[in-house]
Amino acid sequence: MKKNIIISFIFISILGLSGCNLNEELNTIPTGSVSELIFWQSENDALLAVNAAYRELDGNGLAYLATTTDIAMHAPSGPQTLYDIAVGTIDPTNYNVSDYWERYWIGVRKTNDPINNIDRIENGDAELLARLKAEARFLRAYYYTMLTTLWGDVPLITEPLEIQAQVSRTSKSDVVNFIIDELDAIAGTLPVSYTGDDIGRATRGAALALKARIALYNERHEVARDAAKAVMDLDVYELYPDYEKLFWYEGKNSSEVIFDHQYAVGYGYTNYISRSASSLGGGSGIDPLRSYLLLHEYKGEENPENEYENLDPRFGYNVFYPGAEMPNGEIYDSRPSSTTADKIGSSEFATNYGFNVRKGIDWEIDGTNAEQSTINFILIRYADVLLMYAEAKIELNELDDSVYDAINQVRTRTTVEMPAITSGKTQDELRQIVRNERTVELAFEGLHLFDMNRWEMGEEKAQPALGIRYKNESGDWVIVNRNLTRNFRADRDYLWPIPQEEVEVNANIGQNPNY
Repeated sequence: MKKNIIISFIFISILGLSGCNLNEELNTIPTGSVSELIFWQSENDALLAVNAAYRELDGNGLAYLATTTDIAMHAPSGPQTLYDIAVGTIDPTNYNVSDYWERYWIGVRKTNDPINNIDRIENGDAELLARLKAEARFLRAYYYTMLTTLWGDVPLITEPLEIQAQVSRTSKSDVVNFIIDELDAIAGTLPVSYTGDDIGRATRGAALALKARIALYNERHEVARDAAKAVMDLDVYELYPDYEKLFWYEGKNSSEVIFDHQYAVGYGYTNYISRSASSLGGGSGIDPLRSYLLLHEYKGEENPENEYENLDPRFGYNVFYPGAEMPNGEIYDSRPSSTTADKIGSSEFATNYGFNVRKGIDWEIDGTNAEQSTINFILIRYADVLLMYAEAKIELNELDDSVYDAINQVRTRTTVEMPAITSGKTQDELRQIVRNERTVELAFEGLHLFDMNRWEMGEEKAQPALGIRYKNESGDWVIVNRNLTRNFRADRDYLWPIPQEEVEVNANIGQNPNY
């Protein structure tokens, strides 16, 4: 069966979570098509349908988008992967592009079902049903945020389609208007917080934060500022004190998490170790680059013999580097002279540039079964909201104390404790500061590609991919350079191509420029 919008919107069997608990097992409602004679009769039908829509949320795969930016790389693992995006050879047949496209369209289809049918339920708790419909509208807004951010103009579909429907694309501006209007309409219906099994559902803060994100991505700075400030004024979120453990089990459902993809034992797993050190059982799916290291400031004097000394600690929380202690007690050593499994290029699982991702690896719990981690993948967190607020204010040239306070809350977090930014900076200086802060703070969380694109900095990745610095046998400093220069076309690569299979079955959808 071809993966395409038309197929995605057929009313096929709906998989849903039983009851309210997002972490319970999926149940298959009777084999084949769901009969409308037995569906949309009760609150449980609504729960099943809305819970199913959560399943298409991004997870660990979102982190791999870093390899298409200036801060990370991954060796080619066959044709038609994210590697093609990194080196500028992407085309409409790329199956990774198709996978992202399909996920979000399935999400839209799954949300349209309850949005269009919940009101048919005659007997049930009206408040619960209204909330569930608002959750579905939030999720649809999330999926459309991802679609329009990656592809620009996309079809705006809010109702089930006929099987032979030929849909045209809606302008990105109109899609963004739709997203913002939807989030405005539902924010008041969504609760500020949940308890028990409902934790993880969309909240008022999630709606406001997503509104800030889509507004900032589209230079609607006043809207972004006000939405981010509304999240701050809810007074329910705060930065988690331990930056590293925020991404461990200890940080699950903490006060910093606004919205995430929830996992639970037996009912959904992620695999953080797959993008990390070979000696830990990983596969180096994401190789951080030297360009990411160079974004970090020093707390004290830089040591020319050890460039990791006195460095912003977030680098060490996010990245394994030569000399770093790993959670299994061993010392990470990827140098060409190393005898460990992490030696550069020593196997298909080893790093190619010398660095490995550390973020999200809770070895004490996951070390014996790292491929079945149930650490949630955070999609929106409070540090991002603070930085969005600061950036929106900077772009509006509203350089008041609240801008410095928002940035400094992130910089001076316990366990980070970087020096506070002092007042008196120009707009251009603050713009550079907040952009750098976002890249350092939010690395490998799936956001940097979107930041680079909206800042129109795509061409910054069109440079040699460089790795660790080490001393060779002669005692000279050498920087790993595998003679690979990435490419970027400003007339094309800020948008992904519409998948070729979609173009072939839908004559009205067209293609993005220069593909």
